[in-house]
Amino acid sequence: MVQLNASGSGHIHTVVLDKTGKRSFGICIVRGEVKDSPNTKTTGIFIKGIVPESPAHLCGKLKVGDRILSINDKDVRNATEQEVIELIKDAGIQINLEIQTFDKQEEKKVSDNRENGFIQNKPRLGPAPSIKQKPPNVNSLLKNTSVAQSSNMDSNYQDDDDDDTRDMTGRIRTEAGFEIDRASAGNCKLNKSEKERDKETEDEFGYTMAKIKKRYNLMSDLRKVEITKPPNQGLGLALAGHSDRQKMACFVAGVNPNGLFGSADIKAGDEILEANGNVLKNRCHLNASVIFKNIDCDKLVLITSRRKASDDMSVKPVKRFPPEVDDTKFLFEQFPKARSVPIKKEGFLGIMVIYGKHKEVGNGIFVSDLREESNAQLAGIKVGDLLLAVNKDVTLESTYDEAVALLKRSEGIVNLVVMSLKKEEPEDDKKGGDGDKAGEKRKKRNQKNRKTNRSGNM
Repeated sequence: MVQLNASGSGHIHTVVLDKTGKRSFGICIVRGEVKDSPNTKTTGIFIKGIVPESPAHLCGKLKVGDRILSINDKDVRNATEQEVIELIKDAGIQINLEIQTFDKQEEKKVSDNRENGFIQNKPRLGPAPSIKQKPPNVNSLLKNTSVAQSSNMDSNYQDDDDDDTRDMTGRIRTEAGFEIDRASAGNCKLNKSEKERDKETEDEFGYTMAKIKKRYNLMSDLRKVEITKPPNQGLGLALAGHSDRQKMACFVAGVNPNGLFGSADIKAGDEILEANGNVLKNRCHLNASVIFKNIDCDKLVLITSRRKASDDMSVKPVKRFPPEVDDTKFLFEQFPKARSVPIKKEGFLGIMVIYGKHKEVGNGIFVSDLREESNAQLAGIKVGDLLLAVNKDVTLESTYDEAVALLKRSEGIVNLVVMSLKKEEPEDDKKGGDGDKAGEKRKKRNQKNRKTNRSGNM
């Protein structure tokens, strides 16, 4: 076991992070080995980057170069980087970290290339300061951790290091032009020997089984399931979440024998890890439903882990189709003030939405404007309402494009689950246009003195 510096160049404290309303805790890690005196070495897991506006950044208690000693009371000083990543992913919405950090004087000396607790877009930290008791040399840990600038898949093979220390947030395009998550197996980096052994040609999403097995090396019985997806046809899959509400997963609860996956290599209990480069591991199964519905490609590729149908699933295996499951029920438990509003869609609903941030609930889809005398306004929808679901599709973690696609595709009586918040303009993350030409005049009149946000009028 690694001994901490006896002279006290670092001190230990506990940090609790909660990612409610966020996609991740916002910690980027790397395993390193450094000399903190001529005769002693310190090895361990260090923080190499903190995502802006993430729980790790907003707590103000973490710094680049901090060493993680334990996660939820599990000692990680001798753990591998991949083991720590899996611990963080499996932690649920809250995580307890034991951190070794440096004193304020030393922090100040190594803060040239960082601000507000996260790395700026620079290749590496500056030279380590000269002090009597040196903390772990952050430079040696981070020398290969610059954020990838390339917008294509060439960044997969920038070097032959085993550890992939690139930024895994956001999206990237494959060589075939398909947009995938940076954290996808399609963007996994193989070292020189692995590339030589991998004779498989990458598909549109960058997948090969070698990359899939490396990305999910701790998962059992990995499979790549591929089908042709006709437009406007259901998949015939019933999905379920984790039985533990503190954990998120996307399980196959049932397969319709007459559906698209009826003859595919997939069955109840399988965990879906990815779909067409969209990472679903540690995400809510409700978001998976939205992602599936918004895939406009005629090819659907799932990465799965074969597991027995067990108590991990929130429901029993489904044997009858269509399954009678209403995924919106939990919304009213999580948001007691939420309400269901049925609206008759006659060409349009009359609402505009934005993707923004509210201090009460965090990021989400909000109603930014209403068409006068529209069915949505008459039904009681209000500007500023948080949109939680469209019919039975939950939009709690949806992107702007995913939510707009659901609203535009809805027909007949549309049931919206919304929640009114304290009056506060959501902080808008994106900017865009209007999807309802009939409401253009009213929009210009009402927004004459307002900044235009990314919004869609449905």
